[in-house]
Amino acid sequence: MPFTHLDIGGPVATLSLDHAGGNRINFDMRVELREAFQRIEESPARALLIRGEGGDFCLGGDIRDWPGAPAEFLRPKIQVFAEALDHLKRLPIPTIAAVQGGCIGGGFELALSCDLILAARSARFVFPEARVGIVTLQGGMMQIAERVGSAKAAEMVFRSEPATAEQMLQWNVVNWIVDDAELESQAAALATRLAEGPTKAFAATKALWRMQAEEGVKAAKAKLYDLSIPLFETEDARTALRAAAEAINSGKPFPKATFAGK
Repeated sequence: MPFTHLDIGGPVATLSLDHAGGNRINFDMRVELREAFQRIEESPARALLIRGEGGDFCLGGDIRDWPGAPAEFLRPKIQVFAEALDHLKRLPIPTIAAVQGGCIGGGFELALSCDLILAARSARFVFPEARVGIVTLQGGMMQIAERVGSAKAAEMVFRSEPATAEQMLQWNVVNWIVDDAELESQAAALATRLAEGPTKAFAATKALWRMQAEEGVKAAKAKLYDLSIPLFETEDARTALRAAAEAINSGKPFPKATFAGK
């Protein structure tokens, strides 16, 4: 049975986690996620929304598969999820995680691998790995440290205590909090808005951020004009700049641009 559902019926791709009992990430779901991100990259989608069915976004890895399994068996199985998350982070389109209820372990790492996190008030975030004597297997300890600093990261990773959506907002981990009843509609509206945006400019921005993270600020700045100046040659930018210049000359506010390129 499938544990995820991918809908690419329009400019927004929606990936739903659907594993009864908390959307735990078993070995089959890891493969499905990796394949889904490949399909999304090859599709005309201009934004990605990741959501979870039921009361929880994702309760992490399905550790019911793990007890007694030798390390040489577990490593390639677990590594599939690393490959999936790396592909997610490298997608050239904006990505959003809509989080409700539990967002735990690998589920938390999945959300952190998105560009934006929209959290319901019920959302609870935790890295429980220390409770069973392991580490955050997809580098979640590093992802969270980038956002909250090493001291707060140590607090979360070592204590394994859940943090509320409000705490995560204060610590710059989530972007917005909404009422649970509004999560679906607000997430869909945000994804649609981003899908209507300047996709090529978003892709260049994400590429520069990735280069900064992997190679440093100097390397990213060295490539800045190589990625940004060609945008002036796109029909999207030409049309939007012309309309903006005309608005300034006539004393009107900037018009809303329409971006067609991907």
